[in-house]
Amino acid sequence: MTRTPARQRVTRADGRTVGVVRRRGHLSYCFHGCCCGRTDKGYAPAPVDTYKEEWTRRRLRNQVHLTKSGCLGPCTLNNVAHLVFDGHDTWFHSVNDPWLVVAIFEYIGAMLDADGALPVPPELVEYTFNYYTWDASGVAMAAPALVTPDLSGGLSGFALLTHADTDLLNLRAAQDTLPGDFGPVTGVALGGIRGEAQMGTLLAGAVGRAEVVLVRVHGKFGAVPGGELLREHARNAGQTLLIVSGTGEPDPELARLSFAPAHTLDTSLVYLAASGWPNMRELLLSLSDALRLTGYGAQPPLAQPEHGLYHPDLPEQATLADWARLRDPQRPAVGVLFYRAHALSGNTAFIDSLVTALDEAGADALPVFTTSLKDVDAAGDPKAFQFFAGEAASQTPLVSAVISTLSFAMADVQAGEITAPGENVSALSRLGVPVVQGLTLGGARGPWETSSRGLNPLDTAMNVALPEFDGRIIGVPFAFKEQESGEARRLVADPERTARLAGTTVRLARLRHKANFDKRLAFVFTNSAAKASQVGNAVGLDSAASLLRVLRALEEDGYDVGEHPLPESSDALMHRLIEGSNYDQTVMTPGQLARTAARIPGEVYARWFAELPASQQRRMREQWGPPPGAAYVHGGELCLAGLTFGKVFVALQPPRGYGLDPDAIYHTPDLPPTHHYAALYRWLRESPALGGFGADALVHVGKHGTLEWLPGKGVGLSENCFPDSLLGDLPLFYPFVINDPGEGTQAKRRAHATILDHLPPPLTRADTYGPLAELAALVDEYYQLELLDPGKLPLLQGQIWDLVQRADLGTDLGTLLRRDHGDHVHEWDESETEDGVPVTLTEMNGPDVAHLLEDIDGYLCELGAAQIRGGLHTLGQEPQGEQLPEMLRALTRLGNAGSGGAGVPGLHAGLAGVLGLDLGALLDAPGARLEAVPAPETSGRAEGTLQGADR
Repeated sequence: MTRTPARQRVTRADGRTVGVVRRRGHLSYCFHGCCCGRTDKGYAPAPVDTYKEEWTRRRLRNQVHLTKSGCLGPCTLNNVAHLVFDGHDTWFHSVNDPWLVVAIFEYIGAMLDADGALPVPPELVEYTFNYYTWDASGVAMAAPALVTPDLSGGLSGFALLTHADTDLLNLRAAQDTLPGDFGPVTGVALGGIRGEAQMGTLLAGAVGRAEVVLVRVHGKFGAVPGGELLREHARNAGQTLLIVSGTGEPDPELARLSFAPAHTLDTSLVYLAASGWPNMRELLLSLSDALRLTGYGAQPPLAQPEHGLYHPDLPEQATLADWARLRDPQRPAVGVLFYRAHALSGNTAFIDSLVTALDEAGADALPVFTTSLKDVDAAGDPKAFQFFAGEAASQTPLVSAVISTLSFAMADVQAGEITAPGENVSALSRLGVPVVQGLTLGGARGPWETSSRGLNPLDTAMNVALPEFDGRIIGVPFAFKEQESGEARRLVADPERTARLAGTTVRLARLRHKANFDKRLAFVFTNSAAKASQVGNAVGLDSAASLLRVLRALEEDGYDVGEHPLPESSDALMHRLIEGSNYDQTVMTPGQLARTAARIPGEVYARWFAELPASQQRRMREQWGPPPGAAYVHGGELCLAGLTFGKVFVALQPPRGYGLDPDAIYHTPDLPPTHHYAALYRWLRESPALGGFGADALVHVGKHGTLEWLPGKGVGLSENCFPDSLLGDLPLFYPFVINDPGEGTQAKRRAHATILDHLPPPLTRADTYGPLAELAALVDEYYQLELLDPGKLPLLQGQIWDLVQRADLGTDLGTLLRRDHGDHVHEWDESETEDGVPVTLTEMNGPDVAHLLEDIDGYLCELGAAQIRGGLHTLGQEPQGEQLPEMLRALTRLGNAGSGGAGVPGLHAGLAGVLGLDLGALLDAPGARLEAVPAPETSGRAEGTLQGADR
């Protein structure tokens, strides 16, 4: 029904009265000014045409006024739009992409449908700001009045509200096959409901008039916005309301909240678990017969395979034999894992795109759908792996790599506790191929593309953080949930990101097939400070010694490391590397620059530079000038420092910048890399035929380089992120100290790195030395004289105080005495007697002196037992000599915790148990004397306790 626009009579200044259309809203957008759309100044383009197109397409002329405007906001928030709706202001910033304009108009449309203002939808929240009111007014948007549905025509049809988009796809396909008199069928995505107002809008429409409402939720029903409003309406209107769990398991709480017979809830769970549009159709017919007494008749749930092979060029229920006829044995095969629900609902276009991308990258795809990787066989392997494993006798998998689009982890992650490696790691180890996580996001591409964060917290948790527990390599987002008008959301692949995911995976797969002698490897030493004295300064790792061991191991395994002997020692390796060239402009000579290991002609780099995204080219030009820049250029060529060993190149990572304050270089997250920096990584991955080195794999030697810290999204990178554009498809392996998972995660998520954890440097105890050691000996002597010759104690007290002063422990001593001793606290007077002894010490009686010595003894024990590094770790080499027992002692000091309270006690706890002592009490009062020492345990029990501690 077309509404006649309401008009407002207004008397103009000339006295004439006119009728003005009364509009609900006004949208102004920045069209011209000092920053909006000024790409010549480095600002993003403004999608001005989209505003007019959407406004015209939606026929909003009589409801929302549209205005091209000049400057609307500060240039730091360029491309601003201002929306006024029913008197409520909303300001949008950074409206740089057409999708944002469409989202704003979708928001306007939702408010028009609701006949009132609504909260800003989640996808737009991060693009809003309070321009004039800021946060000072505290004025909240009032909730609009809820509309009562018109039920004069009675209830009719079905409504399905679900968190699963595949349910809606199945519903859409099933609708066309239902009987003509079945009645209206409505599907609603629960994830799109943002508040009670929107639920009220749904209830005022088809959902509120449905005779049967089926709700399938993931999680708690209380988390559904407007859920109680839905129940209240169903109760008052007489609707049959079924609420079931998305997990497929019966849920007593959801059953209690439903207004439906229990057997219909069970029926719904069975059909929904079977999945597929035929089962959706039979579910609707079955519920109609049971609840509306229609008599259509329904078939039992059609059993669908839980796991199966899918390929766009093969028929349904194809077999491995069918796939083998498509297979080219000269190419690597890559497995692809995706959810069964996508296969049964026909939501497979994104998999088809991935299959095409893998084919173009030179691999044959083997897509397999599955319900979950937690569905395992008797050996603990996911049942989906049976399609990848190949013949048992050959023990060689059919695939050389796997792309998993599945969320979550195979293991049960213990939130807030230790999640021990278990069958998930073992199963992947038995499969024996790299597994790359292909990210499919729960939202549209637009918000991801313009977000500096990249993934939202939910996508990060489901598709990155949890899969990392399995040891999966983190790929890039390649598919996004998009929605066409009137249709359910589908996963749509982004061609460029799909090609990146396929390229990275195929290059990993090829490593399995290429002969070792033909592989070309690159090693990169950290060089963040660009100082010759700090080359290869990896945290806790002797990088030079480690590299030399790796080179020797490569030589033994048949890799080409050159005809000449490798350096005899790590020192010889480092001297040879630094003397060649080192990027240290304080010591490097023009002769060294001329003799660098690799040189890139300026015209070659200019071609490479022109292939970078336009935004990166602009930023690099603005910061570092036109290519090839000014740093490390000799004779018009970019010079790369490093050493060549046959088909192995050892490179120094170039500095991130030059000519700036060091803090500005290394602590400015948006500083683009230099031309020289970009040239190294492009040269490493470019084929020799095109002027590059042609590395098959790259190794960053130790924590940490700077590649993973370059500008770009935090997680879920795009082609406009520098780590992605510089590294490309090149596989990256990254030896990283095991006790810093946080920074290792940065490399995994932003540079698709395979982290190779290594031990921390050997640990040892600080011990006491010099005056501290003498002081400890005097305290021990004091305890002996206290029993044997008390007359010598005053002399010994003076000697102890002399050593306290020599060790500069006077301040520490005062602090120790002032702390609570349980039944008393000492007051500390820093004034001294003529003999230079603190007054507090001279006034102490015997018990006070005893407390003082206990405090000193406990403090010295703490200092001596403190853990410190005792050297550097070398890859492939356990701690040597005395370092080994010291390291084991350090590692076993604390208990080895396990899930559910299980675990192995630490060394100290084990020894305390043997001696019958309370370790907690000893730690609470270090240095305090024991009144009585319990008798040791029997030897048999003591031996068992010590063995447990050793473990």
